[in-house]
Amino acid sequence: FWGGGAGAYRTNWNNENQGGGQSSGAAITGATGTAYSVVVGAGGGGNDNANGSAGSQSKFDNITADGGGGGGTYVSNAPTNSGNGSGGGGGGHNSSTTSAGGSGTYGYNGGTGSPSDPPQTGGGGGGAGGAGLAGGHGTAGLRGDGGSALASTITGSSVLRAGGGGGGAYSGGNNAPVGGGGGAGNGVYGGYYAGNDATANTGSGGGGSSGPSQYHIGGGNAGGGDGGSGVVILRYPSGYTATYTSGVTKSSSVVGDEKVDIITATSNSSQTVTFSE
Repeated sequence: FWGGGAGAYRTNWNNENQGGGQSSGAAITGATGTAYSVVVGAGGGGNDNANGSAGSQSKFDNITADGGGGGGTYVSNAPTNSGNGSGGGGGGHNSSTTSAGGSGTYGYNGGTGSPSDPPQTGGGGGGAGGAGLAGGHGTAGLRGDGGSALASTITGSSVLRAGGGGGGAYSGGNNAPVGGGGGAGNGVYGGYYAGNDATANTGSGGGGSSGPSQYHIGGGNAGGGDGGSGVVILRYPSGYTATYTSGVTKSSSVVGDEKVDIITATSNSSQTVTFSE
């Protein structure tokens, strides 16, 4: 029923804001010959008949971005969020409003879930650019939409990332709550259906389901959507060469007089990059 929160959004590129309304991070002066840790975290799982799981941490050197918090299942509050990203939304169909997951420094809170009357909508997950909306009727601003994503031009074009997932809606004329952009999963509406997954490497939250599979006619998984995995993007002068350990998956391009590496997966937490001239 809930929407998943987006992972923390960290950047020091071009004075762009970080998640949670934080200003751009400090510039990094790298050293050649030094192996810098690089990790791409997995998105949180949208579990069936259980609270959603938090995403895993992504990092470059000592800059860390924790995964977003999971949302609350069916009649429960969102889990406590101990990371520095956004919180998940509260579950729907409860006798009273369910609480949302709080946010860390680089994200926003999720939205509260609606009680059974008015009808049964989970709260939206928080995004890097704004809080998730509370569940409720289909009126704009009350339907459990996910919190907004943030845009960055570090790759040479503007790309949205780290939007909150939309909450799930069971009944009551509610429109299907939408994710907060950046590849976030939309919630689903009506019956008992699984939520929509977020897009990989966006750090966005998964969408909420419309009800648990224990009530799904014919069975089948009706859990929330999975969150999107993280991404690490490095931009550096083209006169340098970056050498990665073998467990790193990346793509590279040249933008002006700089190189851009988009790191989409790491095989474990021991992967590194070393720069040389």
